[in-house]
Amino acid sequence: MRRFSIIKQTRGFTLIETLVAMLLLAIMSMMSYQAIEAVVFINDRSQQSLAEEARLQRAWQIIGRDIIHLRPRTFVDALGTTEPAYVTDPSEFGVRFSRGGGPMLRSNPSGLRRVEYFINEDQQLVRQSWAITESPRLSDGSSMVLINNVTEVRFEHLTREFLYSEDWPPINEQHSPTSLPKMIRVIIVLNGERETSKLFPGVFSK
Repeated sequence: MRRFSIIKQTRGFTLIETLVAMLLLAIMSMMSYQAIEAVVFINDRSQQSLAEEARLQRAWQIIGRDIIHLRPRTFVDALGTTEPAYVTDPSEFGVRFSRGGGPMLRSNPSGLRRVEYFINEDQQLVRQSWAITESPRLSDGSSMVLINNVTEVRFEHLTREFLYSEDWPPINEQHSPTSLPKMIRVIIVLNGERETSKLFPGVFSK
């Protein structure tokens, strides 16, 4: 009887198969990296949006408190010039007014402050304030950046004809130096596209 021996041969990967496997692995790794990168980017954008929204809401709270505490008090600077209780800058955005409700300190027993809102060169909405006994000509006061990427801010004031004007006192209306708007609408435009606004009751005085 003839005996046959069966020899099992083991076959490995060919060079082409190895290259194909490595190529598929590289493609899958790149796709996984891109997916992770997209998730991280979306998460960062979401966190940034939440932070910007929180900062905007904080700004609205500060603006609202300032308007609620408007006071019909004129302001005298270091040179003796008297400024109305509430006044706007007709050449560019800027509004200044007297505000009450502050801490009553020895240096400022009335708690009154002079507040100014303006947009700086970095497109930031800035709130600057001084004690009523200080002067912007001699002191930098207290400065706070409220919002970044501000394209435009408008304070609009209700006139006697029930129209809204960015000027206070309104053009063609006579008001006393202690006159305050009855209603103030504030509009903020961010990044040149997003517009948000709020309407605040002022303190009406003749």
